[in-house]
Amino acid sequence: MPGPSTDPPKYLAEHLDELRQRLMRCLVVAGFGMAAAFIKSNWLFEALLRPFRQVQGKFPEFAQQVHTLQTLSPIEAFMINMKLATLAGLILASPLFLREAWAFSAPALKTNEKGAIFTIFCLGLFFFGGGLAFGYFIIIPLALQFLVQYNLAYHFIPQWTLQGYFSFVVNFLMVFGLLFELPLVLAALASIGVATPAFLAQKRKHAILAVFILAFFVAPSADPISQTLVALPLIFLYEVGIWMSYLAVRKN
Repeated sequence: MPGPSTDPPKYLAEHLDELRQRLMRCLVVAGFGMAAAFIKSNWLFEALLRPFRQVQGKFPEFAQQVHTLQTLSPIEAFMINMKLATLAGLILASPLFLREAWAFSAPALKTNEKGAIFTIFCLGLFFFGGGLAFGYFIIIPLALQFLVQYNLAYHFIPQWTLQGYFSFVVNFLMVFGLLFELPLVLAALASIGVATPAFLAQKRKHAILAVFILAFFVAPSADPISQTLVALPLIFLYEVGIWMSYLAVRKN
């Protein structure tokens, strides 16, 4: 009488070995990306400091008080450099991460599922990149201008550190990168039946109110222009999310 089949363990072992190989490729590419970013660290630092240089040019009094950012320990600048290189390396390697994840999971997916996941990947990258660009070119300069004006109005002596500035910029970028994923979140809620497109359209007024409340806390200043600059893209993204939820329900 033949013994029990060993196919399932072999099948699992093959998948684990494939997963290990793909993870190793991702780690190697990420390492090369971090090394390349570390070599180009001067360019990364200049990109990071660009909003700071702009606000120095607009406020000469501030530029006299803060000639440059301070470091509070001998290793602080090096550690910021390493963090920048790590972030940049992961961003450079992210296309390979997505490709390896796709190649590993695609054989188990149906044809329609493959198309849906590929579309989600592309849209997720697009919206996240849009959020980063919006935060970097619009929100961060506005926020720095407001904070500098606030310091000058009360005659405070600013002592900005490199670590504090780095955390400020990166946190803003991550917040707006995630906020710009709103259309995908709404489409996902519609696809699993939590919220229908009609419900989202019906609650449009409530959503606009919620967006302006969020803008009040997120906007760099309390003036209506800054809050509107933050709110309008999110309202537009909400409308895009309604449209995408219609498409998700139709495909389901």
